Amino acid sequence: MKPLSVSELTKQIKDLLEWNFSEVYVEGEISNLKSSGSKHMYFNLIDSKSTLKCVIFKSHITENIKKQLLDGQKVIAIGRLNVYEPYGDYHLIISYIQSMGDGLKYKKLEEDRKFLLENGYLDNKKPMPFFPKKIIIITSPQGAAIRDILNILKRRTQGLELLIYPVTVQGETAKKEILEAIEFVNEHYSQLSLDVCILTRGGGSVDDLWIFNDLDIAMAFKNCKISTISAIGHQIDQTLCDLVADKVAETPSAAAELLTKAYFDQLNHVLMLKKSVFSNLQRILNLKAYTLAGVWSQRIVNFIKDYIEIRILKVDNLSTNIDHKTQNILFNKNKKLTELENKIKNQNPFNKLNIQKHAVLRFQNSLASSTQKLLFQKKITIENLENKIIALNPQNILKRGFSITYTKNHKIVKSIDDVKNKDTIYTKVFDGEIKSTVLKN
Repeated sequence: MKPLSVSELTKQIKDLLEWNFSEVYVEGEISNLKSSGSKHMYFNLIDSKSTLKCVIFKSHITENIKKQLLDGQKVIAIGRLNVYEPYGDYHLIISYIQSMGDGLKYKKLEEDRKFLLENGYLDNKKPMPFFPKKIIIITSPQGAAIRDILNILKRRTQGLELLIYPVTVQGETAKKEILEAIEFVNEHYSQLSLDVCILTRGGGSVDDLWIFNDLDIAMAFKNCKISTISAIGHQIDQTLCDLVADKVAETPSAAAELLTKAYFDQLNHVLMLKKSVFSNLQRILNLKAYTLAGVWSQRIVNFIKDYIEIRILKVDNLSTNIDHKTQNILFNKNKKLTELENKIKNQNPFNKLNIQKHAVLRFQNSLASSTQKLLFQKKITIENLENKIIALNPQNILKRGFSITYTKNHKIVKSIDDVKNKDTIYTKVFDGEIKSTVLKN
């Protein structure tokens, strides 16, 4: 049988689907609604188990249909299936759509938001530490969010210690891992001297960010025992975790800027004061020198000028010392951050997983070798037992010249006293039976 090319197989699938699904009625909730530059509308129809890609072309979008195209809206759509051959994707091209009311997904979100509001989860925000020293970040270690935060912190301050608790931020295991991370913070915040907990991930679609609308996660994040910052997605995204957090950052980078704002402002203030002091001192010295020049003799003026120049040199030396100390502090903090980054890489769970995989392989090889040896020993034992059984087989004993004598009642004769005169006895030999009569003297 000749194999099909990818395009040939895709073409057959396209013909099959488009022929059999030329008109379908589909019920679901609208999700990830967006418009293209050509005014076509793209979105997904979802239910509790599946997602269907959909498109409504500009020519079918009426004012009535446009009003019904809302994220979370439950609708019935009429259209036909189409396969886009270059990617092998299939989607529903919709010709008509009818609203069925708010979708269950968004309805539950509103109910959960109302529950949080009525039960005080949006009140009593914990204050942020003015100069936080140690923070923990709950996020995916492979995501862009952690890279953005690390870049901002490295540029703006060297005085923060970071812990990263790796989790998945979408998918089936995300909820369990995020709840375990928050529980870890509550159990170890005092021991680890943690000041702030950041829950973050980069931008994505509404479905990508939906895990942060989970009511259990939002309640657990609110009950975190240290100050919290929610940095989910971008500015336009708002989740339940944003509502309950002590501070909300528009982006992961904004969260890093929020943490370092006080330090950065103080550093800028010190630099401005330094500049102002030097400027005022120079102005005062110039003014005094000018005043004295008209009052005192040139000698006194020269003396004062020497005095001023000495003081200026001392100020310059002091400024140089300050710069050197500042550079040393920044160098040491940068070195510490580099060590911390290396430590984080060494603690990467994927490295540990590889080590465990090698250990499992070594154990499997050892187990296979031990199993082979044990099977060989058992085989020898079985062969010995078979030889013994064969040796003890009554037929084999009879072949060697032995016989068995018994009475007509099948009682084996072991002694002369077991029979009487003229009794009939039977002797079993290898190839038959001998019948005899007992004659006693």
